[in-house]
Amino acid sequence: MLDRILAFFESKTEETEQLTADESAAVLLIEVMLADLDDDQRERDCIAQILARRTKGSVSDINRCIDVAIERQQESHDLYQFTRVITDNWDEDQRYELIVDLWRVAFADGNLDKYEDHRIRRVCELLYLHHSHLIRARSAAQH
Repeated sequence: MLDRILAFFESKTEETEQLTADESAAVLLIEVMLADLDDDQRERDCIAQILARRTKGSVSDINRCIDVAIERQQESHDLYQFTRVITDNWDEDQRYELIVDLWRVAFADGNLDKYEDHRIRRVCELLYLHHSHLIRARSAAQH
């Protein structure tokens, strides 16, 4: 029994380690989109635009990436597994740009929900960014 439990955790660890920083960022974008329990098309379109800019992928690749990110988000139990990959691979400027993009997703539907705000604040902390980064990113996303 213990062997099966250990095998389960090892398979989950291997799965998470296979994520790239871009894939982890996509999951965090989805996390903000779904934080208010509303899968708004404007937020999804915003994520598609962000991913297109970041990855330069085709429309079908981006849609597939969003679908996979939604699956990963629904299977996840915390944000740390994604933020760890990002902090291990991205510098401070790249992590700040991700926070700007998270705010863009939150504002895409014209309504900043308190759960979206909370989620972005939490991600900012997990990315080891300062509160000033959070405030500047919010302002940058609104312009």
